[in-house]
Amino acid sequence: MTNITFEDRGGTSFFECAGHTGYAPLGKDILCSAVSVLCYTLDAYLSRLHSEGRLIGYESFFDNGYVRIEFIFQSFKDNAKELEGIGAILGGFLILEESFPDHIRTNL
Repeated sequence: MTNITFEDRGGTSFFECAGHTGYAPLGKDILCSAVSVLCYTLDAYLSRLHSEGRLIGYESFFDNGYVRIEFIFQSFKDNAKELEGIGAILGGFLILEESFPDHIRTNL
């Protein structure tokens, strides 16, 4: 089971993805691949925002079956477009959960 969490704590946002989906054996699990692509997409998007100076804090950590990303916007009200981009990526996790509820659980 893969558990995906996204939350905001006083301006600092946290994303965490933990566990393997168990849909197929490791190395052949297309569902884990889909989750990984979304994790790397979110990381690339936030990394770009950070390099453009739109985030005042940004860290990411990737390990086998685990991803953690923390970031801080300069100001939430001035970043509506960027928040929509994050929401679109997170929406991909919701679609996967809807299609594979025995393998993916979200708390977004």
